[in-house]
Amino acid sequence: MIGVFTAVGVLSWFGYRVIEEWRTTALQLAERRSSDAADLLQEAFARDMSGVQGSILNAPEWSQFPADHPHEINDVVSSAFARYPYPETFFTWRGAMPLEGAVFFNRADRRPAWATGAVATTLFPVLIDREPTVARAILEKIALDTAAGRRLSVSTFRWRGSPYQVIAQIFYRDVYRSDAAMVAGFIVNMAWVRSHYFADLTTQVWNIGPGSDRGLALSVTDQQGALVAGEAITDRSALTHRRRFMLAFYDPESDALPSTDWSPEQWTVAVTSARDPGLFRSLAVARNILIVGAISALTLAFGLTSMVRAGRAGAHLAEMRSDFVSTVTHELKTPIATIKAAAETLSRDRLTGMSIQTCARIVTMEARRLTRLVDNLLAYSRITDTADTYSFEPVSVAAIFNDVQEDFEALLDQSGFALEIEIEPGTGSVTGDRMALRLLLNNLVDNAVKYSGTNRTLLLHAIQSGREILVDVVDTGIGIPPEDVAGLTRKFVRGRNAPPGGSGLGLAIASRIAKDHGGRLTILSAVGKGTTVTVALPAA
Repeated sequence: MIGVFTAVGVLSWFGYRVIEEWRTTALQLAERRSSDAADLLQEAFARDMSGVQGSILNAPEWSQFPADHPHEINDVVSSAFARYPYPETFFTWRGAMPLEGAVFFNRADRRPAWATGAVATTLFPVLIDREPTVARAILEKIALDTAAGRRLSVSTFRWRGSPYQVIAQIFYRDVYRSDAAMVAGFIVNMAWVRSHYFADLTTQVWNIGPGSDRGLALSVTDQQGALVAGEAITDRSALTHRRRFMLAFYDPESDALPSTDWSPEQWTVAVTSARDPGLFRSLAVARNILIVGAISALTLAFGLTSMVRAGRAGAHLAEMRSDFVSTVTHELKTPIATIKAAAETLSRDRLTGMSIQTCARIVTMEARRLTRLVDNLLAYSRITDTADTYSFEPVSVAAIFNDVQEDFEALLDQSGFALEIEIEPGTGSVTGDRMALRLLLNNLVDNAVKYSGTNRTLLLHAIQSGREILVDVVDTGIGIPPEDVAGLTRKFVRGRNAPPGGSGLGLAIASRIAKDHGGRLTILSAVGKGTTVTVALPAA
């Protein structure tokens, strides 16, 4: 049996490990997908935001066009506007001209708010303007970086409350960077970037990359945690990956160091697979399989336990039946042998010291003993299956007590018992089968006689309590241990201190008869003081 339970335990453990590995693998795969998607978005942002500075501002055309013919650079600017949505304006300044002489190349479809020139009707995507006020504000900041010999200038300015980011490439005439020859740069409207750029860029990257996996969700948040693009993500588990990036439109890894007094905001892109319905289904399936497996293992263990208990109970019952058959055989042989011996004595006229009346009384007593045993056996075979064979009628308690006294008169006289009968005034009749009730009390009296010890006092007491009549059989015998009382009303069960003899059916039959009559049987006993068996029966 230990081997079977060990096998069930090992099988359950392996099943649990397999399901846990499946669950872990599904979670790891979801984590990997969200991590890869976050890396992809971070890289896409970095490449796109540094694209203009890395590829457009370093184009040789900026230093080749004549200062009085700025339209010759229009092709480069229009190409930049087509490829990159975030530059709102390009500008250029030659070292020989005043600061106010800088040339601005504005988008025709998204002209900056600070532009003051007349709007020209043109199909070309680039408008050339000159904005002295804005030019001086921008170039004065760039001049600080020029004086420091920097090749890249990154600064910000505000126009009527709107923030702008300025990225400028500085070209020098000498290797010592002491004489600026030209400045080429672009301006980014940060309000437009917040409202349009990241929403459009994430949509483009998402749809051709991780967005094909509908189980992922993304968000872009600013330095304060406000949502800029995507959907809000509050999950903090391993299924969500976050990447930080600088809100700066230049290449931070280039050797062109920007101004040291400028600090860009740190924004965050997050991708999660915590809302993946496929992952939910996989985890749900794993959980259901685990639950079903656990229930199956418990059911199997319960079934094996029940089988073992049933086997043990069957063996115990077989043992009790064997003891019962042996005991009943002995109980039957004893009165039969006594009756046979008395009959042989009478038939051969060998009476010595014993009268015929004494011999006849012995035969009668043993015959009654044999009859009571046979009645118990017949009652056991009858009432354990059905109670339909009873014939209910009003029966007085005095009549039942009289039947019991008649049945045990010879035995009580021979054993020297003092039988007391007390019926309280007002005690009426009971409704029942007289023969069954007689058998019930006979078994109780027989037990009292057997287990009386040296005390030879027996009391039959009856009293009416409401709609019940309580019948007590009281002895002052050896008593019953408390731990044995509960099991004595089961068939074949006998107390551990019971003397030899007896079938273990008396109390079981008495309890069943009481139950079939709508009553109950209770036992109150103390070792060395005696036992009181109370039968409660419905009054007629």
